[in-house]
Amino acid sequence: MGAVDQAFIQAQEHRPTKSSSTYAEGIPLIDLSSPDGLVSEIGNACKNWGFFQVVNHGVPLEKRQKLEDSSRKFFGLSLEEKRKIRRTEKQVLGYYDTEHTKNVRDWKEVFDFVAKDHNLVPASPDPHDKELLELHNVWPQYPPELKEASEEYVKELEKLAFKLMELIALSLGLPANRFHSFFRDQTTFVRLNHYPPCPAPDLALGVGRHKDGGALTILFQDDVGGLQVKRKSDGEWVTVKPTPDAYIVNVGDIIQVWSNEAYESVEHRVMVNSEKERYSIPYFFNPAHYTMVEPLEELTNEQSPPKYKTYNWGKFMSNRKLSNFKKLKVENIQIAHLRISTTNMDVCEEYAGEVEKLAYKMLELISLSLGLSGDRLHSCFKDQISFLRVNRYPACPFPELALGVGRHKDGGALTVLAQDEVGGLEVRRKSD
Repeated sequence: MGAVDQAFIQAQEHRPTKSSSTYAEGIPLIDLSSPDGLVSEIGNACKNWGFFQVVNHGVPLEKRQKLEDSSRKFFGLSLEEKRKIRRTEKQVLGYYDTEHTKNVRDWKEVFDFVAKDHNLVPASPDPHDKELLELHNVWPQYPPELKEASEEYVKELEKLAFKLMELIALSLGLPANRFHSFFRDQTTFVRLNHYPPCPAPDLALGVGRHKDGGALTILFQDDVGGLQVKRKSDGEWVTVKPTPDAYIVNVGDIIQVWSNEAYESVEHRVMVNSEKERYSIPYFFNPAHYTMVEPLEELTNEQSPPKYKTYNWGKFMSNRKLSNFKKLKVENIQIAHLRISTTNMDVCEEYAGEVEKLAYKMLELISLSLGLSGDRLHSCFKDQISFLRVNRYPACPFPELALGVGRHKDGGALTVLAQDEVGGLEVRRKSD
């Protein structure tokens, strides 16, 4: 991929830091062969982390190694050879090396294939367009064993995926087979990832921050590591330490919606380094394209009404894939755009969450302006006592005698204010 050009460079606030490269403590490691407490372990992991690792999962080691070896051979081919099966907007499976996440190019190359060949998906995200596309896997001539290795592997991963979905269902108080019908005509796909050494790992990411839009992701990563998870307890980026023969599992957006936010899809990203290349194989377990995703009836009531609008998975997926091929002017669609704000509290919490991101960005810029590291002030806000105020200033018959707020200085760290078009804020100019 050569030197780092501007397309790969992350915004200052999203670049990896030395503190975020430490291995995470506490990400659950679950033994699937031990039935005692397994359902509660899965439930706690989904609730508290959104991520966990599983061992004794039943996937034969030789099946994974065969695919891993084939993947290394494929990515070792010349760029010209790999691009013979390059992905396009019409042929969305195969090789690709210019993917974007959050409109920034990822430092990686990938090969995609669907678990069920002849897969049907919407032709476009347009809700009025009923046309469907039939997806066909595209295989390279070399290595010849890649196709067979891939097909054998997905059979094993599907068994694991259904087992995990049953455990998740039970942890939510649902029948074990509650989710099975959604996956009869599944749109599951597998990605082979290759992250070459990067000359500027402090500026670029293998995959930028994102949440998985599907139901469940089951990931194999090699011993190089690099996967980072945004810890729910404090919002810090922590690295998932590779565990031999383990799979990393994370809840996707669909489970967040189905569970009505009992479980939450968590933001994650991938770091790169300047010395080692990294390989990984994520398996994205996704329902049929015609699935209408909504909070499950069994998990909603008057006290806990549905928190999301119903949406079509195929159209949602089709919309998300637009950013794979071109840089968009706006953020790609997220389930947050489909969330129902049922109370004033919801509105305030959502707004506060967005302003917090801006506040951290401003603090990082202030730190840098003082010659400090961008994250120098972060630790001061781990247990922050920030608050939000909504002000109303009624019309006043004596504006020359009264003030909406008298003269003062703010005692805290930073104030971020939105004022309407009426205005009224006055500042005492330092110069005079």
